[in-house]
Amino acid sequence: MHINIVSRNVGRLRKHADIREEKACPFKDIITCDCQRRKEEVRCNARANVPEPSGRQTSLKCDDECARLERNRNLARALHISDDHVDDHVPYSQSTLQAYLEDVSWAHKQEEILRLFAADDDEKRYRFGPMKSRQRAFIHSLAEDFGFDGESLDPEPHRHVLLFKTPKFVSAPMKTLAQAARIKRAQLNIVAPIHPAKQERRPADEVIHDYNGLLLTKLKFALTEDEIKPLVKKSAPATDFDIIFMPNDGGVALLPSKSWETPEQLRILLTSLQPTIAGELVRHNIATDAVLCQFDLSGIEPRVIQQQGKVSTTIATGWSQVAAKRAVPMQAPQVKPVGQSPIYTVLGSRLAEVKRKKQENEDNLRRQALAQEVVDDWEKEVEQEADEQTAESTKNSGGGEA
Repeated sequence: MHINIVSRNVGRLRKHADIREEKACPFKDIITCDCQRRKEEVRCNARANVPEPSGRQTSLKCDDECARLERNRNLARALHISDDHVDDHVPYSQSTLQAYLEDVSWAHKQEEILRLFAADDDEKRYRFGPMKSRQRAFIHSLAEDFGFDGESLDPEPHRHVLLFKTPKFVSAPMKTLAQAARIKRAQLNIVAPIHPAKQERRPADEVIHDYNGLLLTKLKFALTEDEIKPLVKKSAPATDFDIIFMPNDGGVALLPSKSWETPEQLRILLTSLQPTIAGELVRHNIATDAVLCQFDLSGIEPRVIQQQGKVSTTIATGWSQVAAKRAVPMQAPQVKPVGQSPIYTVLGSRLAEVKRKKQENEDNLRRQALAQEVVDDWEKEVEQEADEQTAESTKNSGGGEA
């Protein structure tokens, strides 16, 4: 839980600074209290091949303010209080949305990382890799919207962002950046490069399904798993997917490999990833869309239970079934003129005649082949003919003497 400032950091620091092994590391690190509210910068002083002193301070103690914030946090959880309890509420700052629209694909990936960090109760901090100043500014702004605390560490070009979970963090915003951009598009004076807003309008009585995967539809001809995997990994680097080809050309199922504690967490993750994955696959002509789906995973192969944008056949009841049964109109019987044969009768008789003539020709050829069969032992046949001639001559001569 606490930051571990031991020799494992020395290898990283020696990459970007000329530090001799006999000298202590001059860079600073951060120690915090258990709830992450209090933090303090300390000098690393780590040395290569030297164990950490036993009396070295590695954490801070929580104070009364920490206890008060912890009580408030528990109360908010018990009451299920979230930042976006109003439908048109946007839980992101204007600067976050502006930075998001400058690089939508990259920002989607960072949002996915923060949502995974927020969903993992065991993780208290997350360290990003080195990035540019503009990108670090977006991470800081987005982290503040999530309720995280962040610090930029190390000099350029290895400067990076370290995030902490603080008591003010309750949960990740329910709305994604894409949804917020659609709501705020008027103020931002742009057209958000995302799917149409009509997908977000839901009837009051619509059932919220526990989507557990994505379905790729209208696939490229002769598509292979090797073509899909790198594009999915590029769109969602922090999430591993199992790629399963559905039977009877039913599309391709993308199922997260990791199991989730609640279906809600998985649904939120897939909702945030769906625009990015769909855009990447459509851009490379792999599929026409990637839609949210609820799969039945109890069998050998996954089976689609509910697909986003389609009415489930398993829950259609009442008037819809009655209307479906009465939807087939009755047809009046057609009276054919006397002596007129339908077209399929004429074609059937012609085909039967052709088939009969073909069978006769085959029988004639078979009889001719049997009549012209060559005897294999020709010497035996010659001897047999000679014996027959001798017998005939003997018979004739005997008859003459009598």
